[in-house]
Amino acid sequence: MKRIITLLAALAIASAAHAQTDSLVVFDTQGDNLGISIAGFNITLGDEGSSSSGKAAKPKVKRVTTNFAGLSFGANAFTYKPNYGNWAGENQFMTDNTSSWRFGVEAFGVQVSLDRNQKVFLKASLNSTVDRYRFNNAMTLVNDENGALMPEPLSGTVKKSKMLAGYLGIGAGLGFKISKVLLMFDFNTDLLTGSYVKYKNPGKTKYDISGLSNIRYRTGVAATVSGFGIYADYALTPLYREDVGNHGQVLSIGIRCGF
Repeated sequence: MKRIITLLAALAIASAAHAQTDSLVVFDTQGDNLGISIAGFNITLGDEGSSSSGKAAKPKVKRVTTNFAGLSFGANAFTYKPNYGNWAGENQFMTDNTSSWRFGVEAFGVQVSLDRNQKVFLKASLNSTVDRYRFNNAMTLVNDENGALMPEPLSGTVKKSKMLAGYLGIGAGLGFKISKVLLMFDFNTDLLTGSYVKYKNPGKTKYDISGLSNIRYRTGVAATVSGFGIYADYALTPLYREDVGNHGQVLSIGIRCGF
């Protein structure tokens, strides 16, 4: 650079001597560029791609993200219908909600931001849940000859009489980021993958049952901070199919991580 400037200065002096007139040499900085004006000729030295305004280009926003292995665990409350058909007078044997729970795994999720600030987003997910319902009394459920689920008393010393149901589902939701809080409203469609009852009397007994709703629709809300938070979820579909079992729904409230 010094050699170039020296050369240009020499040219300016020579041009001035030849023209026998005053010549003007002007140096001007424009950002990262150097502008030189010699006897009416303009030369710019510097990076070709630099911007005279000095403004940096806006960084690209990653609008699509994925996540794996989100977990949830909560307590299930069954909205028992005490006067339902053959279940009437059974002392609400499915209302031992302190021992009824849900364990869920979000195997895969895709999140799409709707704005550059990533404050509003859509989410779709693939999830799996297991629901357990502890029976309050020494009873279990059996399918009668017509396929209806019937409460059946158990004799002797009965321990841990319960029903379990597994589901595989897909979810879709709308989320908002408010300061550090992620607020998510979602809707899930679940497919029943299996259901059975088990108890100890005194040995273990386990067998499959039918009569639960094959497709379940749920709606819920979750609030998390740094991946940890709480959720509330309500099943719009009755736990059991019509005319097969009690028509109560399930409310689940618990904790969530990896959201």
